[in-house]
Amino acid sequence: MDWIAKLDDFQRLSDYDVLTHAGRISTEQARQKAEIEYQQYRHRIDQQPSEVDKHLAEAIEKLGKIERNAKP
Repeated sequence: MDWIAKLDDFQRLSDYDVLTHAGRISTEQARQKAEIEYQQYRHRIDQQPSEVDKHLAEAIEKLGKIERNAKP
């Protein structure tokens, strides 16, 4: 079975162009782009509170409500 031909046919069937050359981006350029994108992704993820942070905030809020309700 000729898998290259099958994949090319699938690409054409899906209205995608079939790459007939090595492309214009070098391996090093692709690696650098991937590293930059990953660093941006990690920065966004690191800025979000973790599950532990969320649970701590919930516990502090509940404790504050309990303390306010306990005061005469």
